[in-house]
Amino acid sequence: MHLIDVTNNYSDLVQSQLNTTDANYVKVYSLGNTSVIYTESKNAIGIALENHDRRVREDEVEFIINRLIKNYDSSYTLTVDKSRHVIEIHVDK
Repeated sequence: MHLIDVTNNYSDLVQSQLNTTDANYVKVYSLGNTSVIYTESKNAIGIALENHDRRVREDEVEFIINRLIKNYDSSYTLTVDKSRHVIEIHVDK
């Protein structure tokens, strides 16, 4: 799996996140057909995985956790919608 930084393609989304939330850092990645939105504030990290074509796979979730939050010892919370097309990961700092 390859995590590709596509933040420049989503400048409106990034500006919206920075202006309407307490996030001070936003990145958007592509993991094949799955989009990954990484937001960081002074208190928490939020990661959303979204795939409109199919369910988000468990190995994709594990890959993202290992790549993006491996430096944090605290636990994380997963929120999964019924269709598994959107998964959110929340980490308190």
